[in-house]
Amino acid sequence: MSLEAVSQSPQFNPHMLILGRDVRGVTQSELSDAMGFGQGTVSKVETGVLPATDDLINSAAQFLRFPREFFFEPGRPYGMPPFHYRRRKKLSAKALGKIVAEMNIRRLHLTKMLRSFERKTNAFIPEIDRDEYQGGKKAPLTPEEAARVIRESWMLPRGPIPNMIELLEANGGIVIPCDFGSDLIDAMSQRIDGLPVLFFVNSHAPADRLRHTLAHELGHMVLHTLSVRDDDVMEDEADAFAGAFLLPAEEIRPQLRKFDLRQLANLKSYWKVSMAAIAVRADRLKLITPYQSKMFWIEMSRLGYRKREPNEPPKETPNLLRQMIAFHMKKLEYSIKEMAHLLCLMPTEFESMYREEIAGMNNFRPSLRIIK
Repeated sequence: MSLEAVSQSPQFNPHMLILGRDVRGVTQSELSDAMGFGQGTVSKVETGVLPATDDLINSAAQFLRFPREFFFEPGRPYGMPPFHYRRRKKLSAKALGKIVAEMNIRRLHLTKMLRSFERKTNAFIPEIDRDEYQGGKKAPLTPEEAARVIRESWMLPRGPIPNMIELLEANGGIVIPCDFGSDLIDAMSQRIDGLPVLFFVNSHAPADRLRHTLAHELGHMVLHTLSVRDDDVMEDEADAFAGAFLLPAEEIRPQLRKFDLRQLANLKSYWKVSMAAIAVRADRLKLITPYQSKMFWIEMSRLGYRKREPNEPPKETPNLLRQMIAFHMKKLEYSIKEMAHLLCLMPTEFESMYREEIAGMNNFRPSLRIIK
C-alpha cells in the first residue's frame, strides 16, 4: 500500500467511542466489562494514549450496536451551551450525557444530508451584540425590545404566531425532534459555524409548552451567542423574550383586564400558549398583583395543571428534516439500508430514529434499473 493511500485512510476517532457509549447510557466501566477489556485500556483509547485495536473496535461496534464506520467519523462533539446550565444541574451525569450525545449524532446526520439537500431561503436568525447595539432611544436593548425587533424584521402580523416550528424553519433554523428520555428539558438550541441554527425538541413535550420553549430558545440564539451573561440572567432574559415574542404587550394587555382560569383558557385557545405562560406574562407586565399570581399557581397545582394542562393546541411537526429524508429516498433513490450506511447507523435504528420522517416511505425501495 502506498504512503498516499495510508494517509487517506480513515482514522479511528476516540470521541466517537465516547459518543457511542454515552448515547447508549453505558459507562466506561460497563463497556470495558462487556467487551472483556480492562477499563484502563478503554480509558487510554478514549483519551488517545493508546491506539484502538481491531478487536476493540469490533467489540465496541457489536456491544453499542453501531456499524464499525461510526467510530471513524471525523470531528469533535459539542457540549451544551452555557445558557442551559440551570437545567443541566437537575440531570444526572448519565442522563445529560445521553441527551448531549443524541444531539451530536443528529447534528452529524444533518451535516451529511445537507451536502446534497439545498435549502432555499435567504432568511436567517440574527445575533444581537448588545454591547454594540443601540436602539432608537440609545437605551440598552431589553428582551422585550429584542422580541419586537425580531417580529418586525420577520414582518409578522398582529395576533398569534400560527406555527412556531414553521416560523423558525422559514427563517433559517432546523427543528429536530428527539427522545430526551426526561421531561426536565423540552428543547435545546445550538449555533455552530457552517450549519443552520439547530433546535432539538423533546418529542414528548406538550404542544403548548413547546411553543413557549422554542421562543425561549430563539431568545438565547438572538441574545446570548455573542453576549454571554450569568446563567440565571440568561434564562430570565430568554423567558422574557419568549413571552414578548408570543404575547406582544400592546395586544395582550387589554385581554388581561380580567384574570381568572376561564379567561386564561380562552386566551390559551387563541394564542396557543399555556395558561402558565400567559400568567407569567401578566406578572411581568404588572397586570396582576402578587396575591393574584399566588392564588393562580395554587389553583393550578390543585387541578394538577402544573405538569400538563388541558386543551393542548394542535401538535406542530418539523418539516425540513422530513423533506431531507424524502429527498434522499425519493429523488436520490436511497434505500433504507443506504440511508443507514450514510448516517452510520444500523438499518433498524435508522427506521426507529426517523420513523416519523419515513412514515409512508417505510416500504419504499428503489427499483432495479436494467442498463442495456
